[in-house]
Amino acid sequence: QLQSIAKKVNSLRSRVDGALKRDALIGIDAPDFEAEAFVGTDPFSLADVRGKVVLIDFWAVWCGPCIATFPHLIEWQSEFGDQGLVIVGATRQYNYEWDDEAGKAVRSKKEVDLEDEVAMLEKFREHHHLTHGFIVTPANGSFSASYAVSGIPQAVLIDKQGKVQMIRVGSGEANARALHEKIQELLAE
Repeated sequence: QLQSIAKKVNSLRSRVDGALKRDALIGIDAPDFEAEAFVGTDPFSLADVRGKVVLIDFWAVWCGPCIATFPHLIEWQSEFGDQGLVIVGATRQYNYEWDDEAGKAVRSKKEVDLEDEVAMLEKFREHHHLTHGFIVTPANGSFSASYAVSGIPQAVLIDKQGKVQMIRVGSGEANARALHEKIQELLAE
């Protein structure tokens, strides 16, 4: 009984700490990308897109809730891309390869090098009809930690001046509505 309560308290403490770290990021200069590779886009930095609104989507190929957000990302790219919205997915190597027969990404039994993982991500992107590009972050990098990522999907909205304006963790309609409204607001500024 006591052990169960302690576990729940620790879990709650961890969630609160994460929320406080994310809240502290609002209004600060957005940390720039750490990228080993770019998929579906030419390499760029946040400085290169200053003057545009940027949505960074932290995700993984194995994450069902991440994939559930894809229709929103596709919709927002279509609706706001020509108004100055830049969407970039942020993922890392998870040792997956593309299974042509199954038409999906699968965990590999052998070690997958970066080039092969990028090839899998290109097929994954095409399979899901994604219109935005991705960055592949270094496994030992600090990019995710710099945005206080403790769960995925996590969306980060950055304004035209390069400041973090909103962070949402998880999929679902409430987060999608909040992000959609904030994108409109930031584009109008």
